[in-house]
Amino acid sequence: MKKLIFLSFATIAYLQAEGNIDTQVCKSNIEAPKSINSIADAFKEGKITGQIRAGYIWVEPSSDSYPNNYTTAIGGELKFETASYLGFSAGVAFYTSHAIMGLSGDIDDGKFNTSLASDDKYYDLLGEAYINYSYESFNIRIGRQLIDTPYADSDDIRMTPNTFEGVVASYGIDNFTLLGAYLTRWQGPDAQYKFEDLLADGDGVALVALTYANDDLEAGIWYYNADNTADIIYADISKNFEIANDTTIKLSAQFANQSQIDDSGIDGMLYGAMVEFGYKGLSASIAYDKVDVDDDSSYFGGFGGGVGYVNMFEMTAGALASFEDIDAWKYSIGYDLSSLGCDGLNMSFDYGDFKGENNHEAKEYNFTLAYAPSDSWDLEIVYDKIDDVHKNLAEDENNALIDFSLDRVLVRANYNF
Repeated sequence: MKKLIFLSFATIAYLQAEGNIDTQVCKSNIEAPKSINSIADAFKEGKITGQIRAGYIWVEPSSDSYPNNYTTAIGGELKFETASYLGFSAGVAFYTSHAIMGLSGDIDDGKFNTSLASDDKYYDLLGEAYINYSYESFNIRIGRQLIDTPYADSDDIRMTPNTFEGVVASYGIDNFTLLGAYLTRWQGPDAQYKFEDLLADGDGVALVALTYANDDLEAGIWYYNADNTADIIYADISKNFEIANDTTIKLSAQFANQSQIDDSGIDGMLYGAMVEFGYKGLSASIAYDKVDVDDDSSYFGGFGGGVGYVNMFEMTAGALASFEDIDAWKYSIGYDLSSLGCDGLNMSFDYGDFKGENNHEAKEYNFTLAYAPSDSWDLEIVYDKIDDVHKNLAEDENNALIDFSLDRVLVRANYNF
């Protein structure tokens, strides 16, 4: 690691309720384990948790060059964590997903969707394996672990979440949390469900952050050094206002600056703002992000869902920002049907509009129905439509177009224990 700069002042954080973005105040998925008097008792008093997940995905590309593809899968995770002995504890979690073929036989390779169960139609891996130490407000975890930060997050949108390999330490005092981490490898949908280096041409990613949170305000600032790639400063802030009974408004803003290292080509800035409105079971929001890049540079979206307020199920604020600036808007509306007697039932619609300065324009529509009658199980159905046509820059003189438009349905059912 070439350098690690510490930035320590409070600004910003935003927690998006829909779960596909997680840029919240310093969440490291760490809970204080039960205290025990011996190593043997630490194992005896350990706890087993897990999730069984069934998933189905169907994709219909608009281009005739790509066939319809689909699959069903069953998988999930099984985790064991010891109780704490002298502040030390340990945990392991096994992740798995296996494709289930249709009743009429196996799916042809050309029509098999790999996103739920990898190219091999299955995966089994040790997704978490860590040693944890806690003392009062200090915590450090070493090994494979869940972590949610602006540019590295769990992004649980398929069968199992992203996890990262490295060391994460945090210290909390009052409403402030100081976080430091060094991450070297990760696994998940974008890493083909096996642990790979975070950076092909670098040693890893170091980060430091300071965040603040109370009942109404969340704020934080983050610094990342991605070796041989970029220095990144990210900040965001959100404030809740209760303007009347059952009526709330939340205002949020975000900013990122990326500076390339060793002529990596990663260099850009992001500006964003969002307004969210809530009245009883109704919610609505408008979000805007602008990404500025030079003609020879790109914006780095990170490892996972990314930080943009306009991030959709597939498209993200920075996904199109290669060699051109991007303006992106997102409009959302949702309704909790509990007031109508349907406890745990929610429905939402999101629309994202992404416009490049010269070559690229895309639109995405997300329809989501979620049902969670208890903590034990839940069901999610998502219909996703993407209109994405842009010029092939390599053949720009021929005005060649590439069509990435598609329709997609994703269904996930979870049983938690």
